[in-house]
Amino acid sequence: MTKATRVPKFAKATYMFTCLDGEKTPPLRAKHLFGHLDHIESHNEKYRIAGPMRHEADGEIFGSFFLIEADTEEEAWSIMNGDPYISSGMYETITVNHFVPACGKLLGGVIWDQDEVRANIEKHT
Repeated sequence: MTKATRVPKFAKATYMFTCLDGEKTPPLRAKHLFGHLDHIESHNEKYRIAGPMRHEADGEIFGSFFLIEADTEEEAWSIMNGDPYISSGMYETITVNHFVPACGKLLGGVIWDQDEVRANIEKHT
């Protein structure tokens, strides 16, 4: 078994915004698309990753997913509130959670050391 490369944790927290569309979304998405893209481009360094969520069967967009780098949830909201998709009330629901990027190809490895986890199992479970 090949072990994954250990990488450092991000210095700042990550907030996961899961935004789901509703009945009023389609015209607002079209109206605010370029303002939304401008906002993301001007704050790109704060987005760990973001993009639309689509149904596999028909490719229809049903929401958006954003991972925002920030020290606090309030700071993350201040970035998101500048996005016309958010400020227009386009989404039916928005869920925000603190998220810990811990492994994967985009991260470049894993943030843990199994020996350290074994030695401190109570802290990790």
